[in-house]
Formats: sequence, structure tokens, C-alpha cells
Amino acid sequence: MFDRFYNNQVVRYCAVGAANTTVTAIAIFVMTAFGFGLYTANIIGYMIGILLSFALNTYITFSTKPSIRILVKFLICCLVSYIINLIAMKSSQYLGLTDKYVIQIIGMIFYTASGFLTNKLWVMK
Repeated sequence: MFDRFYNNQVVRYCAVGAANTTVTAIAIFVMTAFGFGLYTANIIGYMIGILLSFALNTYITFSTKPSIRILVKFLICCLVSYIINLIAMKSSQYLGLTDKYVIQIIGMIFYTASGFLTNKLWVMK
């Protein structure tokens, strides 16, 4: 039963994503609670998450051997996803949301969705 679970790439991506999102969210929320600005907490949290995500997705999700080429593509994917995250956060504020934590969560949802698609279709091929 565990073999079927482990061999399903979507399930592995979701498990890795959940772990990575949890670590990223904790880092962002802790820094926000300690008074870091909205965007400072966000960028530092994502930098932590990107390092963890590369390691976990390379080895666990896609069973790919790490290389400079994959790392560069992964970083480009992260940059594009991060820009989408920032657009989602700014849009949330523009629409009147003021809760810093809700704004962060909205940005994370957009980052995660765009990151999955880009990794699946381009980075880890």
C-alpha cells in the first residue's frame, strides 16, 4: 500500500508541498509576529522555502538528479511564481483586505499553483 502511495507523483508533490508550505508559512508568520514588515517577512520566508523545495522536489517528487541546469530552471520558476505571489498580495490589498495573515495566505496559494505547473511542465523534465 505504501508503495502505491509513494509512486504517485501527484501525491508526492502534494506531500512535499504541504511540508514546504508549512515551513514557509511558519517562517513568514513568526517574522510577522516579531514585527518584520509584510514584504520582508514574505521574501525571507520564501527564500527558506525555496531551498527546502528544491531539495525535496528534486529527490522525492520528481526523482531527478540535481544539476545546475535544473537549479537554474527551478530558480526561474520560483522567481516567476514569486512575482505572481506579489501580484496576488498587492491585488488583495487593492481589493481592501487588511489582515496581513490572510494576504500572505492568498499570495501563497497563487505561488503554489503556478510553481506546480511550471515544475511539472518545464523544470523537472
